[in-house]
Parts: sequence; C-alpha cells; structure tokens
Amino acid sequence: MSAEDIAQTINEDEFDIEEVLENWLEFLQVEPIEGKTRYSLYHSSFRNWLTQQLNAA
Repeated sequence: MSAEDIAQTINEDEFDIEEVLENWLEFLQVEPIEGKTRYSLYHSSFRNWLTQQLNAA
C-alpha cells in the first residue's frame, strides 16, 4: 500500500503516515510501483503479531 492509500483507509493525514513509515522502515519492504512508493510488512510473522496486538487492544 502507498502512504496515500493507508491515510485514506484510516482517515489520517498522509504526512503523518509518512512519518510513521519512516520510523518503521526496518520492518517494511519498500517498492516503487507505478510511480508510487508501496509499503508492505517485511515478514508475515510480524504481521500476525501486530494483528494480535491490535485485536487485544
């Protein structure tokens, strides 16, 4: 997903999302696709752990 897509999905400011993504770069794969920077979680186990944390909150 791009920072713009994430911002629209969770109704937040794109600039704020970009700042968070910069802090999370070690956990993300970054790929330029169709002129946009796309982000995905580096490893599926981290995605699973993060989902568990969000569901517990």
